[in-house]
Amino acid sequence: MGLFSVRGRLTRSSGYRSPIRLHSEYSLAALARGMGALPQRLRVALVAATNDARIVAVLLVLAAVALGFEMAASFHLI
Repeated sequence: MGLFSVRGRLTRSSGYRSPIRLHSEYSLAALARGMGALPQRLRVALVAATNDARIVAVLLVLAAVALGFEMAASFHLI
């Protein structure tokens, strides 16, 4: 059973829509419409920037692990 497990979730009435949920649904719909209206070159640039950010995030995690090993070695834990 994970942190955000479905088991044990309270049921919601189908008639109630919270303002936060409505806002997020409308924002996502507006974003999807906006992405459809973007020129192809700009859309490709946005996807490339997202991929670059993911690569940088992986490199930062690897650097943190390497730093942890270096600190462990300097404290003679390894």
